[in-house]
Amino acid sequence: NVKISKGENMKKKLGMLLVALLLSGCSEKALHKYSMTATDIGFDTVVSFTAYTENEAAFNSYSAELKKQFRYYDRLFDKYNSYDGVNNIKTINDNAGRQPVKVEPVILDLLKLAKAYDTISNHQFDITMGSVLNIWHDYREAGTLANQTHKESSIPSMKELQTAAKHSGWTHVQIAENNSTVYIDDRDVSLDVGGVAKGYAVELIADQLQKDGLQHAIINGGGNIRLIGDKPDNEAWSVGIQIPNLKAQSTDSLISVKSKGDTSFVTSGDYQRYYTYKGKIMHHIIDPDTLMPARHSRSVTVITDNSGIADILSTTLYTMSHEEGVKLINRLQKEENIQVNAIWVYDDIQKPENGTDAISVKGYQIVFSDGLKDKIKES
Repeated sequence: NVKISKGENMKKKLGMLLVALLLSGCSEKALHKYSMTATDIGFDTVVSFTAYTENEAAFNSYSAELKKQFRYYDRLFDKYNSYDGVNNIKTINDNAGRQPVKVEPVILDLLKLAKAYDTISNHQFDITMGSVLNIWHDYREAGTLANQTHKESSIPSMKELQTAAKHSGWTHVQIAENNSTVYIDDRDVSLDVGGVAKGYAVELIADQLQKDGLQHAIINGGGNIRLIGDKPDNEAWSVGIQIPNLKAQSTDSLISVKSKGDTSFVTSGDYQRYYTYKGKIMHHIIDPDTLMPARHSRSVTVITDNSGIADILSTTLYTMSHEEGVKLINRLQKEENIQVNAIWVYDDIQKPENGTDAISVKGYQIVFSDGLKDKIKES
Protein backbone atom coordinates (compact mmCIF):
# COMPACT_ATOMS: atom_id res chain seq x y z
CA ASN A 1 0.00 0.00 0.00
CA VAL A 2 1.22 3.47 -0.91
CA LYS A 3 0.29 6.22 1.51
CA ILE A 4 -0.31 9.75 0.17
CA SER A 5 0.27 12.64 2.52
CA LYS A 6 -2.34 15.37 3.02
CA GLY A 7 -0.05 17.86 1.26
CA GLU A 8 0.40 15.63 -1.79
CA ASN A 9 -3.34 14.93 -1.90
CA MET A 10 -4.10 18.65 -1.84
CA LYS A 11 -1.61 19.29 -4.67
CA LYS A 12 -3.25 16.54 -6.72
CA LYS A 13 -6.73 18.05 -6.23
CA LEU A 14 -5.51 21.54 -7.14
CA GLY A 15 -3.84 20.15 -10.25
CA MET A 16 -7.03 18.41 -11.34
CA LEU A 17 -9.04 21.59 -10.70
CA LEU A 18 -6.59 23.64 -12.80
CA VAL A 19 -6.86 21.18 -15.70
CA ALA A 20 -10.69 21.27 -15.47
CA LEU A 21 -10.69 25.06 -15.52
CA LEU A 22 -8.34 25.15 -18.51
CA LEU A 23 -10.47 22.63 -20.40
CA SER A 24 -13.62 24.58 -19.53
CA GLY A 25 -12.05 27.80 -20.74
CA CYS A 26 -11.06 26.17 -24.03
CA SER A 27 -14.55 24.81 -24.66
CA GLU A 28 -16.43 28.07 -24.01
CA LYS A 29 -15.64 30.10 -27.10
CA ALA A 30 -16.82 33.67 -27.46
CA LEU A 31 -20.15 34.06 -29.27
CA HIS A 32 -21.03 36.92 -31.57
CA LYS A 33 -24.42 38.24 -32.63
CA TYR A 34 -25.42 38.06 -36.31
CA SER A 35 -28.71 38.85 -38.04
CA MET A 36 -30.34 38.59 -41.44
CA THR A 37 -33.72 39.47 -42.98
CA ALA A 38 -35.30 37.85 -46.05
CA THR A 39 -38.43 38.70 -48.01
CA ASP A 40 -38.28 36.01 -50.68
CA ILE A 41 -38.14 32.66 -48.87
CA GLY A 42 -41.85 31.90 -48.68
CA PHE A 43 -45.16 32.25 -46.88
CA ASP A 44 -45.56 35.74 -48.37
CA THR A 45 -43.91 37.26 -45.32
CA VAL A 46 -40.74 38.83 -43.95
CA VAL A 47 -38.45 36.44 -42.09
CA SER A 48 -35.78 37.67 -39.69
CA PHE A 49 -33.18 35.51 -38.01
CA THR A 50 -30.81 36.46 -35.20
CA ALA A 51 -28.31 34.04 -33.71
CA TYR A 52 -25.24 34.00 -31.48
CA THR A 53 -22.50 31.89 -33.08
CA GLU A 54 -18.71 31.55 -32.91
CA ASN A 55 -18.17 33.26 -36.25
CA GLU A 56 -19.97 34.58 -39.33
CA ALA A 57 -19.32 31.41 -41.31
CA ALA A 58 -21.25 29.36 -38.74
CA PHE A 59 -24.12 31.87 -38.82
CA ASN A 60 -24.22 31.80 -42.62
CA SER A 61 -24.46 28.01 -42.53
CA TYR A 62 -27.46 28.11 -40.18
CA SER A 63 -28.99 30.94 -42.23
CA ALA A 64 -28.66 28.97 -45.48
CA GLU A 65 -30.38 25.96 -43.88
CA LEU A 66 -33.19 28.15 -42.56
CA LYS A 67 -33.81 29.68 -46.00
CA LYS A 68 -33.74 26.28 -47.69
CA GLN A 69 -36.29 24.84 -45.30
CA PHE A 70 -38.60 27.85 -45.40
CA ARG A 71 -38.81 27.51 -49.19
CA TYR A 72 -39.40 23.76 -48.90
CA TYR A 73 -42.30 24.04 -46.44
CA ASP A 74 -43.78 27.01 -48.28
CA ARG A 75 -44.17 24.83 -51.37
CA LEU A 76 -45.60 21.88 -49.45
CA PHE A 77 -48.24 23.93 -47.62
CA ASP A 78 -49.18 26.21 -50.57
CA LYS A 79 -52.85 26.14 -51.61
CA TYR A 80 -52.51 28.60 -54.49
CA ASN A 81 -49.57 27.40 -56.59
CA SER A 82 -48.41 24.14 -58.15
CA TYR A 83 -44.77 23.05 -58.40
CA ASP A 84 -43.16 20.42 -60.62
CA GLY A 85 -42.72 17.15 -58.77
CA VAL A 86 -44.41 18.44 -55.59
CA ASN A 87 -47.74 17.21 -54.24
CA ASN A 88 -48.91 19.93 -51.90
CA ILE A 89 -52.12 21.28 -50.35
CA LYS A 90 -53.20 22.62 -53.75
CA THR A 91 -52.72 19.14 -55.28
CA ILE A 92 -55.00 17.66 -52.62
CA ASN A 93 -57.67 20.31 -53.25
CA ASP A 94 -57.40 19.97 -57.05
CA ASN A 95 -58.07 16.25 -56.75
CA ALA A 96 -61.06 16.57 -54.42
CA GLY A 97 -63.82 14.19 -55.49
CA ARG A 98 -61.44 12.47 -57.92
CA GLN A 99 -58.60 10.51 -56.32
CA PRO A 100 -56.30 10.23 -53.29
CA VAL A 101 -53.04 12.18 -53.41
CA LYS A 102 -49.75 10.80 -52.13
CA VAL A 103 -47.99 13.42 -50.01
CA GLU A 104 -44.94 13.86 -47.80
CA PRO A 105 -45.39 12.56 -44.22
CA VAL A 106 -44.99 16.11 -42.89
CA ILE A 107 -48.26 17.08 -44.60
CA LEU A 108 -50.02 14.17 -42.91
CA ASP A 109 -48.61 15.28 -39.55
CA LEU A 110 -49.80 18.84 -40.13
CA LEU A 111 -53.30 17.67 -41.05
CA LYS A 112 -53.51 15.32 -38.06
CA LEU A 113 -52.55 18.16 -35.71
CA ALA A 114 -55.15 20.44 -37.28
CA LYS A 115 -57.80 17.74 -37.01
CA ALA A 116 -56.99 17.18 -33.32
CA TYR A 117 -57.41 20.89 -32.58
CA ASP A 118 -60.65 21.00 -34.53
CA THR A 119 -61.99 18.63 -31.87
CA ILE A 120 -60.23 20.33 -28.94
CA SER A 121 -61.59 23.75 -29.96
CA ASN A 122 -65.12 22.47 -30.61
CA HIS A 123 -64.70 23.27 -34.33
CA GLN A 124 -63.53 26.86 -33.80
CA PHE A 125 -60.35 25.89 -35.65
CA ASP A 126 -61.36 24.22 -38.91
CA ILE A 127 -59.00 24.04 -41.89
CA THR A 128 -61.70 22.31 -43.99
CA MET A 129 -63.49 25.68 -44.37
CA GLY A 130 -61.44 26.47 -47.46
CA SER A 131 -64.53 27.09 -49.61
CA VAL A 132 -65.66 29.88 -47.27
CA LEU A 133 -62.16 31.32 -46.97
CA ASN A 134 -61.74 31.28 -50.76
CA ILE A 135 -64.79 33.53 -51.09
CA TRP A 136 -63.41 35.96 -48.54
CA HIS A 137 -60.00 35.88 -50.23
CA ASP A 138 -61.53 36.96 -53.54
CA TYR A 139 -63.55 39.74 -51.90
CA ARG A 140 -60.48 40.88 -49.96
CA GLU A 141 -58.40 41.08 -53.16
CA ALA A 142 -61.12 43.09 -54.88
CA GLY A 143 -61.73 45.20 -51.77
CA THR A 144 -58.05 46.07 -51.39
CA LEU A 145 -57.96 47.28 -54.98
CA ALA A 146 -61.18 49.25 -54.46
CA ASN A 147 -59.71 50.90 -51.34
CA GLN A 148 -56.59 51.86 -53.25
CA THR A 149 -58.57 53.43 -56.10
CA HIS A 150 -61.12 55.08 -53.77
CA LYS A 151 -64.00 52.97 -55.09
CA GLU A 152 -66.75 51.19 -53.19
CA SER A 153 -65.88 47.77 -51.81
CA SER A 154 -68.30 44.94 -51.09
CA ILE A 155 -68.73 41.85 -48.92
CA PRO A 156 -70.15 38.41 -49.77
CA SER A 157 -73.81 37.68 -49.09
CA MET A 158 -74.69 35.41 -46.20
CA LYS A 159 -76.39 33.06 -48.64
CA GLU A 160 -73.15 32.70 -50.61
CA LEU A 161 -71.18 32.01 -47.43
CA GLN A 162 -73.70 29.54 -46.01
CA THR A 163 -73.80 27.60 -49.28
CA ALA A 164 -70.02 27.30 -49.22
CA ALA A 165 -70.01 26.31 -45.53
CA LYS A 166 -72.09 23.23 -46.35
CA HIS A 167 -68.99 21.92 -48.10
CA SER A 168 -66.72 21.57 -45.06
CA GLY A 169 -65.98 19.14 -42.25
CA TRP A 170 -63.45 16.42 -41.50
CA THR A 171 -65.96 13.72 -42.48
CA HIS A 172 -64.99 14.57 -46.07
CA VAL A 173 -61.23 14.16 -45.51
CA GLN A 174 -59.65 10.71 -45.50
CA ILE A 175 -56.06 10.38 -44.28
CA ALA A 176 -54.42 7.02 -45.05
CA GLU A 177 -51.14 6.86 -43.14
CA ASN A 178 -50.17 3.45 -44.55
CA ASN A 179 -50.22 4.83 -48.09
CA SER A 180 -49.32 8.42 -47.09
CA THR A 181 -52.36 9.70 -49.01
CA VAL A 182 -55.07 12.29 -48.48
CA TYR A 183 -58.45 12.15 -50.19
CA ILE A 184 -61.32 14.65 -50.13
CA ASP A 185 -64.59 13.00 -51.18
CA ASP A 186 -66.44 16.24 -52.05
CA ARG A 187 -65.08 18.28 -54.95
CA ASP A 188 -66.29 21.51 -53.30
CA VAL A 189 -64.44 20.89 -50.01
CA SER A 190 -61.11 22.69 -49.80
CA LEU A 191 -58.30 22.68 -47.23
CA ASP A 192 -56.77 25.96 -46.05
CA VAL A 193 -53.84 25.56 -43.66
CA GLY A 194 -53.11 29.29 -43.36
CA GLY A 195 -53.90 29.24 -39.64
CA VAL A 196 -51.19 26.70 -38.82
CA ALA A 197 -48.70 26.26 -41.69
CA LYS A 198 -46.29 29.09 -40.93
CA GLY A 199 -46.02 28.31 -37.22
CA TYR A 200 -45.70 24.61 -37.95
CA ALA A 201 -42.88 25.29 -40.41
CA VAL A 202 -41.08 27.59 -37.96
CA GLU A 203 -41.18 24.85 -35.30
CA LEU A 204 -39.74 22.24 -37.67
CA ILE A 205 -37.00 24.63 -38.80
CA ALA A 206 -36.08 25.54 -35.22
CA ASP A 207 -35.87 21.84 -34.33
CA GLN A 208 -33.53 21.18 -37.25
CA LEU A 209 -31.26 24.12 -36.45
CA GLN A 210 -31.00 22.92 -32.85
CA LYS A 211 -30.08 19.43 -34.06
CA ASP A 212 -27.39 21.10 -36.16
CA GLY A 213 -25.96 22.64 -32.98
CA LEU A 214 -27.55 26.09 -32.71
CA GLN A 215 -28.12 27.04 -29.06
CA HIS A 216 -29.00 30.77 -28.94
CA ALA A 217 -31.28 32.27 -31.59
CA ILE A 218 -34.59 33.87 -32.44
CA ILE A 219 -36.61 33.22 -35.60
CA ASN A 220 -39.35 35.66 -36.59
CA GLY A 221 -41.45 34.39 -39.47
CA GLY A 222 -43.88 37.21 -40.07
CA GLY A 223 -44.87 37.50 -36.41
CA ASN A 224 -44.40 33.81 -35.65
CA ILE A 225 -41.54 34.08 -33.17
CA ARG A 226 -39.58 31.05 -31.98
CA LEU A 227 -36.88 31.37 -29.34
CA ILE A 228 -34.05 28.84 -29.35
CA GLY A 229 -32.54 28.48 -25.90
CA ASP A 230 -31.67 31.55 -23.83
CA LYS A 231 -29.52 34.48 -24.83
CA PRO A 232 -25.84 33.87 -24.02
CA ASP A 233 -24.94 33.98 -20.31
CA ASN A 234 -28.41 32.62 -19.51
CA GLU A 235 -30.09 35.95 -20.17
CA ALA A 236 -33.82 36.11 -20.94
CA TRP A 237 -35.12 37.30 -24.29
CA SER A 238 -37.38 40.34 -24.42
CA VAL A 239 -40.19 39.93 -26.96
CA GLY A 240 -42.31 42.93 -27.90
CA ILE A 241 -46.06 42.73 -28.52
CA GLN A 242 -46.80 44.79 -31.62
CA ILE A 243 -49.23 47.68 -31.81
CA PRO A 244 -52.22 46.40 -33.87
CA ASN A 245 -51.82 49.10 -36.50
CA LEU A 246 -49.67 48.80 -39.63
CA LYS A 247 -49.35 52.58 -39.78
CA ALA A 248 -47.38 52.52 -36.53
CA GLN A 249 -43.63 52.13 -36.71
CA SER A 250 -42.65 48.49 -37.06
CA THR A 251 -40.30 48.92 -34.10
CA ASP A 252 -43.09 50.14 -31.84
CA SER A 253 -44.53 47.73 -29.31
CA LEU A 254 -47.06 48.00 -26.53
CA ILE A 255 -45.38 45.80 -23.98
CA SER A 256 -42.49 43.37 -23.82
CA VAL A 257 -42.42 39.90 -22.31
CA LYS A 258 -39.37 38.34 -20.69
CA SER A 259 -38.90 34.71 -21.69
CA LYS A 260 -36.25 32.01 -21.35
CA GLY A 261 -35.82 28.69 -23.12
CA ASP A 262 -37.51 27.26 -26.21
CA THR A 263 -40.66 29.36 -26.46
CA SER A 264 -43.01 30.51 -29.22
CA PHE A 265 -44.95 33.75 -29.55
CA VAL A 266 -47.61 33.90 -32.28
CA THR A 267 -49.98 36.81 -32.84
CA SER A 268 -53.25 36.92 -34.79
CA GLY A 269 -54.92 40.25 -35.47
CA ASP A 270 -57.08 42.33 -37.79
CA TYR A 271 -54.34 44.72 -38.91
CA GLN A 272 -52.32 42.73 -41.44
CA ARG A 273 -54.55 41.33 -44.20
CA TYR A 274 -57.72 43.34 -44.55
CA TYR A 275 -59.74 45.86 -46.51
CA THR A 276 -62.36 48.31 -45.36
CA TYR A 277 -66.07 48.16 -46.14
CA LYS A 278 -68.17 51.15 -45.12
CA GLY A 279 -65.44 52.14 -42.67
CA LYS A 280 -65.23 48.69 -41.08
CA ILE A 281 -62.16 46.42 -41.09
CA MET A 282 -62.82 43.22 -43.06
CA HIS A 283 -59.85 41.05 -42.10
CA HIS A 284 -58.82 37.49 -42.92
CA ILE A 285 -59.66 35.64 -39.67
CA ILE A 286 -63.16 34.27 -40.18
CA ASP A 287 -65.33 33.15 -37.27
CA PRO A 288 -66.72 29.66 -38.10
CA ASP A 289 -69.93 30.52 -36.20
CA THR A 290 -70.78 33.76 -38.02
CA LEU A 291 -68.80 33.18 -41.27
CA MET A 292 -67.74 36.81 -40.89
CA PRO A 293 -64.49 38.40 -39.68
CA ALA A 294 -64.16 37.79 -35.92
CA ARG A 295 -65.06 40.78 -33.71
CA HIS A 296 -63.70 40.20 -30.21
CA SER A 297 -60.32 41.94 -29.91
CA ARG A 298 -57.72 43.68 -32.07
CA SER A 299 -55.09 40.98 -31.54
CA VAL A 300 -54.32 37.86 -29.54
CA THR A 301 -50.81 36.61 -28.82
CA VAL A 302 -50.30 33.03 -27.65
CA ILE A 303 -47.17 31.97 -25.79
CA THR A 304 -46.31 28.28 -25.54
CA ASP A 305 -43.39 26.01 -26.37
CA ASN A 306 -44.55 24.72 -29.80
CA SER A 307 -44.89 27.24 -32.63
CA GLY A 308 -47.40 25.14 -34.59
CA ILE A 309 -49.73 24.88 -31.61
CA ALA A 310 -49.22 28.58 -30.83
CA ASP A 311 -50.26 29.43 -34.41
CA ILE A 312 -53.41 27.31 -34.12
CA LEU A 313 -54.35 28.75 -30.75
CA SER A 314 -53.78 32.39 -31.69
CA THR A 315 -56.23 31.95 -34.58
CA THR A 316 -58.66 30.02 -32.40
CA LEU A 317 -58.63 32.45 -29.47
CA TYR A 318 -59.09 35.36 -31.86
CA THR A 319 -62.46 33.88 -32.88
CA MET A 320 -63.54 33.53 -29.23
CA SER A 321 -64.56 35.89 -26.46
CA HIS A 322 -62.00 36.43 -23.70
CA GLU A 323 -64.09 34.30 -21.34
CA GLU A 324 -64.25 31.43 -23.84
CA GLY A 325 -60.54 31.75 -24.50
CA VAL A 326 -59.64 31.51 -20.82
CA LYS A 327 -61.75 28.36 -20.52
CA LEU A 328 -59.94 26.79 -23.47
CA ILE A 329 -56.52 27.69 -22.03
CA ASN A 330 -57.46 26.20 -18.65
CA ARG A 331 -58.70 23.04 -20.33
CA LEU A 332 -55.49 22.68 -22.35
CA GLN A 333 -53.38 23.04 -19.23
CA LYS A 334 -55.47 20.57 -17.25
CA GLU A 335 -56.39 17.93 -19.84
CA GLU A 336 -53.60 18.19 -22.44
CA ASN A 337 -50.78 19.26 -20.06
CA ILE A 338 -49.92 22.14 -22.39
CA GLN A 339 -48.64 25.30 -20.73
CA VAL A 340 -50.24 28.24 -22.54
CA ASN A 341 -50.48 31.95 -21.87
CA ALA A 342 -52.18 34.64 -23.92
CA ILE A 343 -52.31 38.42 -24.35
CA TRP A 344 -55.42 40.16 -25.70
CA VAL A 345 -55.25 43.72 -27.08
CA TYR A 346 -58.32 45.97 -27.30
CA ASP A 347 -59.08 49.60 -28.16
CA ASP A 348 -62.12 51.79 -28.74
CA ILE A 349 -63.06 49.71 -31.81
CA GLN A 350 -63.03 46.41 -29.93
CA LYS A 351 -63.40 46.98 -26.19
CA PRO A 352 -62.69 44.49 -23.37
CA GLU A 353 -65.67 42.52 -22.15
CA ASN A 354 -67.45 43.89 -19.10
CA GLY A 355 -65.66 42.98 -15.89
CA THR A 356 -62.37 42.11 -17.59
CA ASP A 357 -59.34 43.57 -15.84
CA ALA A 358 -57.08 45.41 -18.28
CA ILE A 359 -54.08 47.71 -18.22
CA SER A 360 -53.96 50.81 -20.42
CA VAL A 361 -50.89 51.34 -22.64
CA LYS A 362 -50.62 53.92 -25.44
CA GLY A 363 -54.39 54.09 -25.87
CA TYR A 364 -54.86 50.31 -25.96
CA GLN A 365 -56.31 48.01 -23.31
CA ILE A 366 -54.29 44.89 -22.58
CA VAL A 367 -55.48 41.72 -20.85
CA PHE A 368 -53.13 38.84 -20.10
CA SER A 369 -53.02 35.42 -18.47
CA ASP A 370 -52.16 35.07 -14.81
CA GLY A 371 -48.95 33.26 -15.73
CA LEU A 372 -47.51 36.44 -17.26
CA LYS A 373 -47.92 38.79 -14.28
CA ASP A 374 -44.21 38.91 -13.45
CA LYS A 375 -42.95 38.83 -17.05
CA ILE A 376 -44.60 41.86 -18.65
CA LYS A 377 -43.01 45.28 -18.95
CA GLU A 378 -44.51 48.36 -20.62
CA SER A 379 -42.47 49.42 -23.65
